[in-house]
Amino acid sequence: MPGEPQTDCLFCKIVTGDIPATIVRESETTVAFRDINPQAPTHVLVIPKAHYPDAASLAAGDPQAAADVLREAASG
Repeated sequence: MPGEPQTDCLFCKIVTGDIPATIVRESETTVAFRDINPQAPTHVLVIPKAHYPDAASLAAGDPQAAADVLREAASG
């Protein structure tokens, strides 16, 4: 179900701390962390804390969280 953590989702496990990550920013709705296989000198991923299978589902299910992800990505 969208929004609920998924036990088989890598990103959900990063959000819950079950998989370690180098967190560079965190807000109430987002987490930003360094990519473990960076494709650029600075490669940071910004994800919502709530699980959504894709960006379209996030935008439809929680427009504010989608805006938060974009805002955090822009402020990095």
